[in-house]
Amino acid sequence: MNLSWFLKYTFITVLLCLFLTDSIAQSILSKTFYLSKTSGSTVELLDSIEKELQITFSYSNRICLKDHIQLSSRENTLQGFLKEIFESCSVTFNEKKNKIVILPSSEQSVIPKYVVRGFVHSAKNGEILIGSSVYDGERMLGTSSNNFGFYSLTIPKGELILNSSYIGYRSEQKRFFLNRDTVINFKLEYNSLISEVPVVSFFTPEGINSTRSSTINLPISQIKKVPSFLGEIDVARTLQLLPGINGGSEGVSGLYVRGGGTDQNLFLLDDVPVYNISHLFGFFSVFNEDAINNVSVTKGGFPARYGGRLSSVVDIRLKDGNNESLHGTVGLGMMSSKLALDGPLFGENTTYSLSFRRSYYDLVAAAFQSGSSSRTSFYFYDVNAKVTHKMNDKNRLFFSFYGGKDKFYTKYNFTETSSSSQSEEDGETIDVNDEISSGWGNVVSSARWNRIYNDKLFSNISIAYSNYSYTVGYEENQIEDDSWDYYEKNYYSGIKDALCKVDYDYFFNAKHHVRFGGDYTYHTFNPGVDIIRESQNTVTVLDSTIGGENIHGHDFYLYLEDDFDLTQSLKINTGMHVSLYSAKGKTYSSWQPRLALRYLLTSKLALKASYSQMSQYMHQITTSSVSLPTDLWIPVTNKIRPQHATQYEVGGKWEFRKGFNMSIMGYYKDYRNLLEYTGSSTSIIYSDSWEDDLVFGKGIAKGLEFLIHKKTGEFTGWVGYTLAKATEQFNELNGGVSFPADNDRRHDIGIFGNYIINPKVDVSATWLFGSGSAVTLPSQKYYSPALPTMGTLGTDSYSEYISEINGYRMPDFHRLDIGVNLKKKNKLGERTWSFGLYNAYGRQNAFALYFVTEEDEDTGEEARVLKQLSIFPFPLPYVRYTLKF
Repeated sequence: MNLSWFLKYTFITVLLCLFLTDSIAQSILSKTFYLSKTSGSTVELLDSIEKELQITFSYSNRICLKDHIQLSSRENTLQGFLKEIFESCSVTFNEKKNKIVILPSSEQSVIPKYVVRGFVHSAKNGEILIGSSVYDGERMLGTSSNNFGFYSLTIPKGELILNSSYIGYRSEQKRFFLNRDTVINFKLEYNSLISEVPVVSFFTPEGINSTRSSTINLPISQIKKVPSFLGEIDVARTLQLLPGINGGSEGVSGLYVRGGGTDQNLFLLDDVPVYNISHLFGFFSVFNEDAINNVSVTKGGFPARYGGRLSSVVDIRLKDGNNESLHGTVGLGMMSSKLALDGPLFGENTTYSLSFRRSYYDLVAAAFQSGSSSRTSFYFYDVNAKVTHKMNDKNRLFFSFYGGKDKFYTKYNFTETSSSSQSEEDGETIDVNDEISSGWGNVVSSARWNRIYNDKLFSNISIAYSNYSYTVGYEENQIEDDSWDYYEKNYYSGIKDALCKVDYDYFFNAKHHVRFGGDYTYHTFNPGVDIIRESQNTVTVLDSTIGGENIHGHDFYLYLEDDFDLTQSLKINTGMHVSLYSAKGKTYSSWQPRLALRYLLTSKLALKASYSQMSQYMHQITTSSVSLPTDLWIPVTNKIRPQHATQYEVGGKWEFRKGFNMSIMGYYKDYRNLLEYTGSSTSIIYSDSWEDDLVFGKGIAKGLEFLIHKKTGEFTGWVGYTLAKATEQFNELNGGVSFPADNDRRHDIGIFGNYIINPKVDVSATWLFGSGSAVTLPSQKYYSPALPTMGTLGTDSYSEYISEINGYRMPDFHRLDIGVNLKKKNKLGERTWSFGLYNAYGRQNAFALYFVTEEDEDTGEEARVLKQLSIFPFPLPYVRYTLKF
């Protein structure tokens, strides 16, 4: 489809929808109707009209109210009746959907307005509720709390009933007379069983009201109920169940969003980037659910405050900690154990949250492998910590930390030798062994300062540090008689960030929420360094370094965005993200406009559309179809260009039933300056010209996403479906012909359901289906005879020929996971036993495809046969014990 034609057609269609909707909707003031009651007080007549037309009147206590009025006729327009009722009063009528606001004519310009501001917290533990709704139902004015739970709302003077609501919590009302700027803090009671958020009938739910078209918020309580692999609750695996997102391969917790690569996702942990989210080579993610307050993923319609990646933003916020008493969680699983604590620290103004998780396969393996000639093991751990301090009503400090590491190793050739190079008499006897190992980890820390400057201006200032590192090691000992030679080789790679960030929220009025700010990040990239140490008879004779030239980058951006109501039905989010990047004497700049529209057809149904441009100043060189720690991050330089993407979206969201919402979204996305590496895996380490082995291309991704989501009640869950296509084209690859992207999947289905049988028992299940992803395989195998070179004869061999990139498809994938949670209160708190089956019906899903040569037993003929590797071809049971106190 021609892109220009597609955009024109979409634009005209949206305009026609808006025009037809407005033209069909006749003003209710001009509607003629029959009124049975023609005499009575002002209040009685208005009540009669309300019942007849199913509308609502709102009027000031300063209008004239008569005890008796006699209407001249039974049939008239609504405006005619009202003019007769208020014949002796000077009033105005403002129509707002099915509501008529009646005000004294003089009041429109003289009624003063005041600001109501505050925070929205959970009454259970004091945690902030991000994105909660705060609204004045009488005047139809509302807003939502920001990422720190803060809200601000400008409302006219008078009697006020202020409401706050949040999914899974009981709404709360505050009734008071507003005659000055006021601070109102809400504490909502948690109740996941409520069937809906009880709000006034005309109030628009935040998900419908928002301009954000492809942002999904997942309650952490729902994530914890998803059946898990080996009992390890995983945020990343849960996100794979959503439309437009998948994991790429069976059992892996990576994220591929709308055809993009794993490097095109921005993972933010309390506003700080995390570059590798995998534990155990991708089978688990680094995010511990016991430490998390809120999870949101944005796939399109990016607000201007986000930048630096092309495909998605996964924004994860850590818990602040309970401000009343000590609470904790202990978890024992098949793979790891966890401990989480949170509570007040030095009084209620300071809180902390601390969580620790560690696997223990290495401890179990050590017992079984004791005395073995070869010992293989691994482990991982992570720590989350956060301290929150309330200085006063206008200032808060936050300190966050994450540290995690994975280690995989094999030890072999165990022997005893003397620590002395001469004889045993001169030194003690020690055990030595050869070893191959690899390890990777993240360290993320930040300090943030929230300040409320006045009733409308809120700021957050952050300084942060992020460090991702990867190592591969090899040790070898050669011991003969009294001679002990030693060889060690270690490879290091990683990326470090130091950043400073400033964000402002300006609640200009009830119709304008302005955000602006900026960020500076100093990057240090280490594409790879080899350190070699060698000794003869324990005396060091060599200590050398190969590679290791760091690349430094300066990354700077500014943004400005405004979320505002243009009319009662049309809401717009528009903004600009401007970025600069400098490295190796080359500076790049990018202007990235953003636009998102929301048009209300009804209070429960909205059309949405968006346009966004994104730029990315780093690439990831991958070595396989699975995202591994060995994948290298490299920045843009004078030879490496930044990636760019433009995305268009159009769709709608509908709350078609109490507690249910449905969304349909179509998208079109084009990529520029995609990168592929054509050299060997070692040349990037040992060659100074590895940048010459890079090729650049373009890509297109398009699709349709469908989601039905229910977040409250006894039954919760969602059904998601994606129809998608993604292609790439490089002049230097595949003969210049476009080919399917690595993660091109035509169909994806993700279903999750949880049913609370009673307060002690709930059951859950997930089912996933994905059509086969594209994969590159050799199409032919041929004989390569030995040829004489420099007077010597080489060895005969076979070579394989690849005729087409991603010319094959993996088999279709599907899997059912089921789980049950059994809860019971005891003297220590509440304990939960969780049981489940991963891959419940034992589907043999393919992890990889490969060709082998097999010989026919009868004819002796050899044939190439395509095989598949399945790593989890049978049901895997799990059990987990959790104690909350």
